[in-house]
Amino acid sequence: MSNFFLENDNSLESNFRSVYLFGRNVATYKFAFAKTLLELGKSKKSFVSLEELSPIFAKYMLEHIGIGKRQITSSSSKFINALELYNERKITWEQLLQVTEKVGFTNVIDAFHNIPNGELDTTFYEKAVEGKKLGITLTDSIYILNESEQRENLFNEIEGRWNLVESAWTESNPKLEVRFDGQLEQFFFLKSISPNRYLHSHERVNLTSVRKPLNGYQKGKCFYCYRSISIESGQQNTCDVDHFIPLSVQYASYSDMDLNGVWNLVLTCQECNRGENNGKFARVPHESMLERLYKRNEYLIESNHPLKETIIMKTGKNSKLRAEFLKTIFSYASSIKGSGWLPERYFDNGF
Repeated sequence: MSNFFLENDNSLESNFRSVYLFGRNVATYKFAFAKTLLELGKSKKSFVSLEELSPIFAKYMLEHIGIGKRQITSSSSKFINALELYNERKITWEQLLQVTEKVGFTNVIDAFHNIPNGELDTTFYEKAVEGKKLGITLTDSIYILNESEQRENLFNEIEGRWNLVESAWTESNPKLEVRFDGQLEQFFFLKSISPNRYLHSHERVNLTSVRKPLNGYQKGKCFYCYRSISIESGQQNTCDVDHFIPLSVQYASYSDMDLNGVWNLVLTCQECNRGENNGKFARVPHESMLERLYKRNEYLIESNHPLKETIIMKTGKNSKLRAEFLKTIFSYASSIKGSGWLPERYFDNGF
């Protein structure tokens, strides 16, 4: 994981995000466990046995088992098999909980705090035993995180990341090209369907709202002014999805710039995007913000499946090529529309 993500920002939110944004996955258990911890943060209960963890953990796993997408990279798993059997009504809820308690936590509890550079200094629980019961003891960090204004964003971000990972595994295609539907503000991909060798067609497969997977890499802040944003619809601070380089630049060009690509999409507060006094609208930002876009894209690349490969395919195979790509596009956009837009003020530390 990039050292920059936690550099100058060792907040609980950023530590928690680093687990599900950058941690490597061979199963989706970490996503379900992250949601379980957030739910437990409301309880103020210290020791939680595996027996008490099981129904919450199984509940979140079942939400995804039910849609039929792969939840593990290996060929088989006793826990996944039990979830599928319960979903097919072949075993009871009590039987599922027995399997969950016995094998569901085998790796996730030990590995949850692992990140690519090692292990988080901040922990949200510790393994524990009370009497003869195995479980975890929640730390103050998870209770404090539960009071954060970012709590609901975290739930949604986990879901967005989960959607992308399971889709890539299901399609067995690590280089899945993710596209953006501007009207629905949704990521999707086109799945090839070939009834015969003479006819080639595609089926659209929706992935997730664009806000969910992008927000975590911006740490829940507006790309431009760092104001706190929400990815829930209908909130006072619900974010907008903005094209860093305005789409109007693409319309003025004869080349295929793909300004609808993931690499050019950012989340902004409403004031920065379309505020009456100093909204960006279709203006090109100040050149100083290009480095911020580059950094955000590198965060996405350091995560896996499938936004990483989509950005690499569009912008370059290495960091130098990607930086040059952004500079070239920015220079072209500036030659057409000028540049220099900046927000009126900044609200917080950057990302």
